[in-house]
Amino acid sequence: MSKKKPKLKKVKHASIWKDMTVNELLDEYQHTGFTGKELANARKVMKAMAEDKDCIKFVTLAGALIPGGLKKVIHTMIEEELIDGIILTGAMLTHDLIEAFGEDHFHVPHTVTDYELQKQELNRIYNVVVPTKGYRVLEDGLQALFPLLPQETMSASKFINEIGKQLNVKCIAKLAADKNIPIFCPSLPDSILGFQIWMFSNLHKLKVNPALDQQDLLDFTWKNDDDKMKVGALIVGGGVPKHFLALAAQIAGKALDYAVQITMDRPEHGGVSGASVKEGISWGKVNEKAKTANVVSDATIALPLLIASLL
Repeated sequence: MSKKKPKLKKVKHASIWKDMTVNELLDEYQHTGFTGKELANARKVMKAMAEDKDCIKFVTLAGALIPGGLKKVIHTMIEEELIDGIILTGAMLTHDLIEAFGEDHFHVPHTVTDYELQKQELNRIYNVVVPTKGYRVLEDGLQALFPLLPQETMSASKFINEIGKQLNVKCIAKLAADKNIPIFCPSLPDSILGFQIWMFSNLHKLKVNPALDQQDLLDFTWKNDDDKMKVGALIVGGGVPKHFLALAAQIAGKALDYAVQITMDRPEHGGVSGASVKEGISWGKVNEKAKTANVVSDATIALPLLIASLL
């Protein structure tokens, strides 16, 4: 039995010119092959998701994006209301709060040995370092802030919202609270922020239970049980945030209708971070007719290009 021949399109080649915009650059990527073409496809999916008024739009964030210099990109996504909900790691919030409390991350040459960095209390994240001092300043700031919060058991999402309402500096929690965008953090204990909460909660009534985020996420996304309602996600880095949303979609029986993934991980070892978004179809986590894109790229390259093109 002969198979139907694929419809072939000629490679037209990308053009570049002086003063071209990011939007025009992404248009030209459509003429390329490989990852460039997939990034152009990602923008198409993101535009369709943004224009779908019946779609609840999430971003899931994992990895060292704040030390990597993407803080303002994430802030812009919130300020421009490109998303309705955020799912991220405790480490992401930790690094963002370190900067909110006045400390910084720094570039470091590869020629500096890790032993030398240790002696100087500098903690390496590839070619960036975060000083140990930053964690001390974070502890002082948080331990002064915690008594101002409701002294009760909260979900991680409610806790982060309460933190955001107390802060007067630009950071993820503050911007999201101002825009009434919920932040879910199922991996909160796996961070210095989570450790600080644990220390405070041993002597106070304030408790944070990240397991309660499951109910908060389901209520926020699927409580109305509207058949017209759709869900989409920009997945950056994979990890727990990616799976937390995908699992919720599976449980609710409402597979994702849009999914764009930016990752450097590989699928061969079976980990969730490297799994293509289409793999989620077999689990009922992604709709078989969903618009998808799988961009294998460093987020510090692909995410700014993608978000800038949408603006």
